[in-house]
Amino acid sequence: MDNKLNRRNFIKTSAVAGGAFVLSFSLPWGNKLLAEPTTKVSEMNAFLKIAKDGTITIMAKNPEIGQGVKTSLPMIIAEELGADWRKINVIQADLDKKYGRQSAGGSTAINRNWKPLRKVGATAREMLEEAAAKKWGMDKKQCYVENGFVKNKKNRKKASFGELAEIAAGLTVPKNPTLKPDKDFKLVGTFKTGVDNQNLVQGKVTYGLDARPEIKEKMVKAVIQKSPVFQGKLISYDDSEAKKVAGVLKTVKIKGMDNRRELREGVAVIGKNTWAAIKGRNALKVKWDTKGNEKYSTPYLDKKFKENVGKEGKVLRNDGDVEKAFKEAAKVIEGTYEIPFASHSPMEPMNCTAWVTDNKCEIWAPTQVPGSALALARKITGLSANQIEVHILRSGGGFGRRLNADYVAEAVYLAKEIKQPVQVVWTREDEIQFDYYRPASMYKMKAAIDKNNNLTAWKSHYTGTSLAQFFSPRLAGHRFDIYPDNYPAQFISNFQMQYTPTENHMPLGFWRAPGHNNTAFADQSFLDEVAVATGKDPLKLQLELLGKAAKDYKYNGHGGPTFNSGRIKGVLELAAKKANWGKKMPKGSAQGLAFHFTFGTYVAVVADVSVDKEGYVKVHKVVAAVDCGRVVNQSGAENQIAGGVIDGLSMMMNAEITLNKGAVQQSNFHDYKLLRMKDAPAVDVHFVKNDIDPEGLGEMGLPPLPPAVCNAIYKITGKRVRKLPLKDMKV
Repeated sequence: MDNKLNRRNFIKTSAVAGGAFVLSFSLPWGNKLLAEPTTKVSEMNAFLKIAKDGTITIMAKNPEIGQGVKTSLPMIIAEELGADWRKINVIQADLDKKYGRQSAGGSTAINRNWKPLRKVGATAREMLEEAAAKKWGMDKKQCYVENGFVKNKKNRKKASFGELAEIAAGLTVPKNPTLKPDKDFKLVGTFKTGVDNQNLVQGKVTYGLDARPEIKEKMVKAVIQKSPVFQGKLISYDDSEAKKVAGVLKTVKIKGMDNRRELREGVAVIGKNTWAAIKGRNALKVKWDTKGNEKYSTPYLDKKFKENVGKEGKVLRNDGDVEKAFKEAAKVIEGTYEIPFASHSPMEPMNCTAWVTDNKCEIWAPTQVPGSALALARKITGLSANQIEVHILRSGGGFGRRLNADYVAEAVYLAKEIKQPVQVVWTREDEIQFDYYRPASMYKMKAAIDKNNNLTAWKSHYTGTSLAQFFSPRLAGHRFDIYPDNYPAQFISNFQMQYTPTENHMPLGFWRAPGHNNTAFADQSFLDEVAVATGKDPLKLQLELLGKAAKDYKYNGHGGPTFNSGRIKGVLELAAKKANWGKKMPKGSAQGLAFHFTFGTYVAVVADVSVDKEGYVKVHKVVAAVDCGRVVNQSGAENQIAGGVIDGLSMMMNAEITLNKGAVQQSNFHDYKLLRMKDAPAVDVHFVKNDIDPEGLGEMGLPPLPPAVCNAIYKITGKRVRKLPLKDMKV
């Protein structure tokens, strides 16, 4: 990435726009609208506007799905600028190529924007300092910024940013602005509530379901009936009874796209309101051809998984001589771990509003991928990109589900067909039964232990429904499901990892911490089994594996290119210290420990757990230690980790999608349960303090939670949990 800022990619304007002077800037990636300064506001990748009263407006280019980037990214600019945070106004941007990449996924926003946005703030700061120096007739070195003002070291004079903006806009852009020393940070690393929080609690934020475009044409609502078995083909439908329902306007057949991730075949019911459309859909009589996929059931896939791990698979990693180590072992232990399909189930179901005319398409969507929404709209309408507008609305949760834009395609398709604005609404039943699910998987684990109770070999065989091959048969099957460089690989001299894909008809998608949400459970649970077999404390075993010296190890995956053993030790030791690891626990209670490296961030957790006489599990407290580099917003960071912990607990206790004759059996929260408030533990989050550039936090708290809890359950009951979910929180 080119992080250079120069006159051509940091555009300055000095026009008065509604009483505001403007410093417009381009983030230094992929900008194609470079131009010399003009007398009007330049619409660049992002812009910073300073009003006469000192109010600063920053555009938020990335979708906000609850991960807090609408607050944390502006904080980076404001820190270097030296702005008064109370006068920062953040506005959500619509999709526009001038903003560069606009998406929310992979916990990448902070890492990718840290340096570019610091330079943006620093450049504006230096220009304001120079403007003040000219105004006061002194050396720029005598000037400094503080809380929205430029001051000087000679006297008590000060000037607000608003007073100086017009002068600053006419100055030469500094080529290499000096970034603040870390010790001078006043905003980064502090607690700042979300910029939308007040509006959220007052119900003023527009989510996707709240979209009410100000257009002349009356908007209608639509719900869609799809095949209960994925890839089923529509034979016929009878809508005579549906049309008798008051408020139903018409029905529309949806022809699916060749790419099964983009648009599924179905029958839409259009109504004056959502309730009429739902009642009309209930009255539809639809015949589907599901032959060929009815064979898929949960027992069928379980059988296939067991067949696969019962034989040798494709070797993804092979260190040392595994077979020799097993032959020479004093003890060999084995365990097979299973994880089912899971639904995303965000609180706000999928929805989208669209309006299509002969020469324009306008979309209002809560999406993680507005670019994909535009691409699908182009396919469906035949319009060019500049004829399509995508308004990015706040999402009521994403968790990876909104990385698909199929629901946007549905709205655009119907709006084009009926020539009227339409809002497509999914019900909770739709959300659970027509999701793009977390893959189901099975892990066969085997370890060799020598006569001195040392772990000498590790062998794992993963099989599951391949997410990568659902996307494209050309992709390596394991690509998004298992990571050959993951710890404890590289720390055990004899190590082998195998993989076998399983046939699949289910629609699959990225699910919070994809791959890691499964592998952490298997790896960290089995490491605990090794600790028991060797008679070692689980923390001591992991610290022994890591060795004394901190060292970088290769990591060929998202979050790489390396990870560091010292940073793993750091979070393990911090979690243990803060949780008082090894403390005496009441009868029926115990602590469990686990660690995982996810997308560049290190997280270790200790869970305090109890199991009552009837087998019910209660997680009382979770201590999480995190090394993500520098923390930008302490409030948002703690909430992201805590949210991941709660999501991980909900997943391990309840999340399971089962199949019967190819169809999903669950339909709502009565049979696909989420964690209740009464079952939520206290979560205590601690961050390792360092000056390393920051990484993301949106997904990282989830992977280590299930193994930590299950390891505690074993200590209490002697029962090893190898299959999730626990179901009704009981063992």
